[in-house]
Amino acid sequence: MLVPLALLFLVSGLVQAWRDSPTVDEAIDIAAGVTSVVRHDLRLSPEHDVAIHVLPAVPALFAHPVVPDGPGYQSDDWFEHTDEFIRANQEAGRLQRVVFLSRLVPLMEGLAVAWLLYLLGARLFGTTAGILSSALWLTTPVFIGFSHIVSIDVAFTLATLAVCLALLRFLERPSTGWAAVVAVAVGAALLTRHSALVLLAVVLAVIVIVGWRDGRAPSVWLQHAGIVAFGSWATVWLCVRLLAFTAPGGEAGARLDGYIAQGRHDSLITRLVLSVPWPKEWAAGFAYLVQTSTAKPAYVLGHAWDGGHWWYFLAMVPVKVPFVALIVMVVGPFGWRHVAREKVRLALAVVVAPALALYVAVALQPLDLGLRYAFPPLALWFVAAGPAVLLGTPPLRRVAAAVLGVTQIAAAVAAYPHSIAWTPPPFTPAYQWTTDSNVDYGQDTRLVNEWAVGKQPLVDLLLPRGVDLPAGSRPLLDVPPVEVQGWVAVSATRLTALDRDQLAWLRAYCPVGTIGGSVLLYRFDAPIDPSPGPTKPVGICSGDVSTRTG
Repeated sequence: MLVPLALLFLVSGLVQAWRDSPTVDEAIDIAAGVTSVVRHDLRLSPEHDVAIHVLPAVPALFAHPVVPDGPGYQSDDWFEHTDEFIRANQEAGRLQRVVFLSRLVPLMEGLAVAWLLYLLGARLFGTTAGILSSALWLTTPVFIGFSHIVSIDVAFTLATLAVCLALLRFLERPSTGWAAVVAVAVGAALLTRHSALVLLAVVLAVIVIVGWRDGRAPSVWLQHAGIVAFGSWATVWLCVRLLAFTAPGGEAGARLDGYIAQGRHDSLITRLVLSVPWPKEWAAGFAYLVQTSTAKPAYVLGHAWDGGHWWYFLAMVPVKVPFVALIVMVVGPFGWRHVAREKVRLALAVVVAPALALYVAVALQPLDLGLRYAFPPLALWFVAAGPAVLLGTPPLRRVAAAVLGVTQIAAAVAAYPHSIAWTPPPFTPAYQWTTDSNVDYGQDTRLVNEWAVGKQPLVDLLLPRGVDLPAGSRPLLDVPPVEVQGWVAVSATRLTALDRDQLAWLRAYCPVGTIGGSVLLYRFDAPIDPSPGPTKPVGICSGDVSTRTG
């Protein structure tokens, strides 16, 4: 059953991987990754972790990318280096191939997530439950969308599931060997995202609590916990130094040292983490993320704010997940009462505990920038929902399976080729209900450039580093609203989040259409009313001229 769904996932992802422009974070990660592999130097790693840079860079080398050695690289300014990298490869005609080949890695990671969901669900709740968990991932558009771009979120979801599966095998048969496997899995997660420290804490707690509960000698479970703690730390060191034999020195090294020094004056948790002798590149990345994780503009369901709300990611689930799948996610855990008690205990340790810990961690941080941050707990939720297959009578299960299959495949097909921006009914059009990477991640830049030819539009776009405004366009924010005439193109993220105050007047006008669902198009042929409009943008116009309706 999963093979055709995996093929649908793969084909859709490949096409979109070729079509979509580099996204905002993606441009930085690809530039840093290719440079790190070619130069054997991880000076550009702080913003995202090592694995996110390096693995996608390997297939990208077949496109013979241009790797600049300019001021950005020399000073470890990864933003400036990204500008240099993107422009150099665009001028050489290689950028699209570099990006496409890089995206093959996350696409394989997305398929691997589906595989691990099946393995974890089948081992805990039975084969059919594993199939359900995997199928939910393969057919939900938001996961198709993010699996075809270089994304820290899908990679960390894969790493999280690998840790949970390794921990499950350890709990089934505690041994030094399985503790070492858990250690390597946690180390891989730490190389993917710094918040894997939460996973490390959960794993150590589970090993200690289960060992104590089962009556094993403290020396045994302390030994296992020590293997995991030391082994994961050693895995980070080994991988970092295999990729870069020495830490960056000179101006770049001083820049990294500055992040670490500043982090040591931060919170108690930050100081505790930095007291461990991590590789300089990893420690600097952790410190940098702590320092830059400050309140950012957010918007969902007609409400806008700065910072984080604990309920944000819960509210985003129905906005990005099809309705029938959402029902399965709600009723599935009720099927746990049909599961053997020992399996329930294992599921609490390897599914529920990591999911809750990761959700709390992501809910407490101030970056409500998209459901992608909650992919790991959401994937674990799919595992927890697998026992839905144990509910009801056999005929009811067959009907429910048919309804779920039809609606999920219909959603995947309807979302193509704009899976990132897709939202299910009634949350359409997407830009009215959510923003940022839930809709607009800069993926339609190439389509906007094609549309803008000959129109000389005013634009306010979410552009990746190194990408210029469309030829002949002008920045919308440079023009007073009363002087706006003709065509206007605005990214959803700019309209409801980043520039929401300056564009308050525009939200009262209806767009005449969108590009990929992420960029709104307006056409004005009458004087503008500059008075502020509603927080929630109005819907699509019925005609071909934008009018004030909000």
